[in-house]
Amino acid sequence: MLWFIGTGIYDLSSIGNMILEILLRCDKLYIERFTSSISDDYINSIKSLFRNKEVLIANRWLIEDGRQILNEAKNSNVALISYGDSLLATTFVELRTRALKECIKVEVIHGASGIMSVVSECGLQIYRIGKMVTMMEDKQSSISVYNTLYNNLKLNSHTVILTEYRYSDDSKFFFLSPKQAIQNLLEVEKSIKYKIISKDTFTIIASRIGLSNQKIICGNAESLLDIEYGIGPHTIVIPSRLHFTELEAITTLCKVINKPKDNCENVESITSMMIKKYVPMIREEITNIRSKNKMLKNIKINELLDNAECYVDDAINFFDRGESELAILSIGYADGLVDSVRYRYQMEQ
Repeated sequence: MLWFIGTGIYDLSSIGNMILEILLRCDKLYIERFTSSISDDYINSIKSLFRNKEVLIANRWLIEDGRQILNEAKNSNVALISYGDSLLATTFVELRTRALKECIKVEVIHGASGIMSVVSECGLQIYRIGKMVTMMEDKQSSISVYNTLYNNLKLNSHTVILTEYRYSDDSKFFFLSPKQAIQNLLEVEKSIKYKIISKDTFTIIASRIGLSNQKIICGNAESLLDIEYGIGPHTIVIPSRLHFTELEAITTLCKVINKPKDNCENVESITSMMIKKYVPMIREEITNIRSKNKMLKNIKINELLDNAECYVDDAINFFDRGESELAILSIGYADGLVDSVRYRYQMEQ
C-alpha cells in the first residue's frame, strides 16, 4: 500500500493523531524535499519519532522514476511524506496514477497547501487568482511569466508567481531572490513593451509562510528592490484590480510600504496595440504612395491602395465590435497590400 501524506505548512507538532497512527503502521517512510524546503530539524524529528522505521530522503529522480517506491508498495506499507498538500505537485499525481494502474492500493491525506495559504495570508480572494506560474533562475523563463501576467491582468485576475527552489546533493538550499524575479520581469518589459509592469507596479512578496518568521511585504516594485528578504521560500503576487475588501485586508495583514494601486489600469489588448500602431502607419504610407503615383498615374496601384484602405477601415470596425481576430487579419491584409504596392511602384519607376 502507498500513502501520500501532506503534512501542512507548520512544524511536526501540527501533525494530527490520524497521520501519526498511519505512519506507525508503515514499514518505510520517504520524505521528499525537492518540491519544498523541509528543514533538517523537521526530518530529524520524524526520524527520532519513528526510530524503528526506515526513514529515507527521496530526491527528485527517485520519485520521477518511481519504480523502487512502487515495487515496495506492492508488498509493504510505504508512506511518501510531503510539505503542504501532497498532490499539488504533478510528479506525485503521476506516481499515484501509476500505482493505481499497477493495482497498488493508494490512500491520500491532504494537508494545508502552501500556495493557498499564501493567498489567504495576503488577504486576497481565492476565486480571483488566475493562472499560476513559476519563475526560474534561468532568465528565459521570465518571458513565460511575463506572458502569464499579461493574460491574467487582461482578465482582472491576480497572478501568483512561485520562485524557484532547489535542494542539491551537497545539502544546500537555493531560493530565487524576489528582487531578481522582479528585475527579470522589468527586463522583459523593456523588450516586449506591453506596459504591464514597471517600477510603480503594486506587488506583494510573501516569505516563509507558516513559519514563525514569515513576512509579507507589499509596495511598488521599485521600493521592494531595496529590501532583503532572507531565506525562502518566497512567493510573489501581482494583483489585478483589488476589491475593497482585499484592500482592507492587505493594509491590515501586510507590511505596506506604498499604497495599493490598480495594476490593470494601463493594460491593453494586443489587438488594441496593433490598431494604434499600424492604422496611422499604414494610412501615412498610403498617402505617401498616392502622392508619388500622381506622376505615373498607374490605375492599378490606386486600386490596390483603395483595397488597402478598405481593409484598414474593416480592422477598425471589427475592433470596435470586439472581433479581435478579424481585426488583426484585416490590418495584416492592409499592411501586406501596401508592402506589395510599394514593391510594385519601385519596380515601375
